[in-house]
Amino acid sequence: MRIRDHLANVRTFLAWVRAGLVLLAMGYAVAKFQVIESLPNRYLGVLAAAAGWVVIVVAGISFIRMRRAIEGTQLAPSVSWNLGLSLLTAGAGVAVLVYLIRS
Repeated sequence: MRIRDHLANVRTFLAWVRAGLVLLAMGYAVAKFQVIESLPNRYLGVLAAAAGWVVIVVAGISFIRMRRAIEGTQLAPSVSWNLGLSLLTAGAGVAVLVYLIRS
């Protein structure tokens, strides 16, 4: 059972890393590939890229915490970490969507 838990933890971590990389790429695209040079576009791109970086860092911390929990005597998953990652990713995605709709 423990091997399955570790493999599931790795899959979850990799899924969050992919989400973070997508945010980084979207942020880069918004900041660099714009038709008209605009300061708000640059800030939005940097914000989306920073959110992607934060998602990757928090996913790494969550991975390590869950690994320790799996190896420990009690497995008590933290809902707040996953909820925080979801909200951060959704917020950055909404910001990019608003930008795309307005431009």
